[in-house]
Amino acid sequence: MAEIAVGVSSPRASVAAAAAAAAASASAGPAVLSSPRAALSRGAHQFHHRRWAPPAISPSYRAYLVALWLVGFVLVFLWQNTSMGRLRLYNRPPMPKRAPSAAASMGQWVASPPVYDLREFGGVGDGRTLNTAAFEAAVAAISERGGGRLTVPAGRWLTAPFNLTSHMTLFLAAGAEILGVQDERYWPLMSPLPSYGYGREHKGPRYGSLIHGQDLKDVIITGHNGTINGQGQSWWIKFRKKLLNHTRGPLVQLMRSSNITISNITLRDSPFWTLHLYDCKDVTVSGTTILAPIAGAPNTDGIDPDSCENVMIENCYISVGDDGVAIKSGWDQYGIAYGRPSTNITVRNVIIRSMVR
Repeated sequence: MAEIAVGVSSPRASVAAAAAAAAASASAGPAVLSSPRAALSRGAHQFHHRRWAPPAISPSYRAYLVALWLVGFVLVFLWQNTSMGRLRLYNRPPMPKRAPSAAASMGQWVASPPVYDLREFGGVGDGRTLNTAAFEAAVAAISERGGGRLTVPAGRWLTAPFNLTSHMTLFLAAGAEILGVQDERYWPLMSPLPSYGYGREHKGPRYGSLIHGQDLKDVIITGHNGTINGQGQSWWIKFRKKLLNHTRGPLVQLMRSSNITISNITLRDSPFWTLHLYDCKDVTVSGTTILAPIAGAPNTDGIDPDSCENVMIENCYISVGDDGVAIKSGWDQYGIAYGRPSTNITVRNVIIRSMVR
């Protein structure tokens, strides 16, 4: 049997041996760590000691920064509210409101309506050349563009009847005069008005007007006191001699139309009624002069609102051979059957000279 020798040392000897081992380790330098985990732990410990620390801020400097931040916040708040109109830093007097333009009140139809001159379409204002084709071409161009203005410059512009279009301004410059051709063969025939039965002077068709429009919106006839002259003398003579086979036509007739303005022009010597507004609404006639001989110019009424609604007639001068202003709703039983009475017609500051008493 083998024998095992076991050495037993005393406590004092053990303490001495441990002290000797510690001294030997210190003299040999730091121990080398062979474990990877130990190496990572050591690197992390070293990086932790290299982190940047902000410098200490004194209490007075910190209070200054806080005050500066508050001032900046207040300035930004005031600027935002002032720019949006919710806060006023000073009392500025309010800007006066601009009155809406005539186009805006009528409902502007195009951003920049074109302006045409009758001469662009071959018009000749010598009083002899017939300009019907020029007027028709100009109106067609305005209709194609959705609205616009036709300027009739100074001159005497002979024409047969022509039609207007919606969203149109007919502008007569100072010295401009539109002349109606006197030969009735150039005047188109139209059906009798439904509220006048078989016809006013003769049964059957009637002559149209020199300037005509129907089923229109937003029409202006204005200018610098230019003139529309029907040259009605030959019509009056033929009527008295019973040489006409159809009812005479008005000078200007607008039918079933709305938003109409007629201002600052002269209408004269109509073959029949001068301005006939038939079944229209929202019409203003202002600053208009209407002329015809008091004697010898039969049925040359000045303004006839006929089955109309919301009409203002003001600041006009009318001197004619029949009624100055005649508010109508058709004729006899035919007008009753048509059933459209004139309503809300205002006439003010109008001077009338007439044979009618």
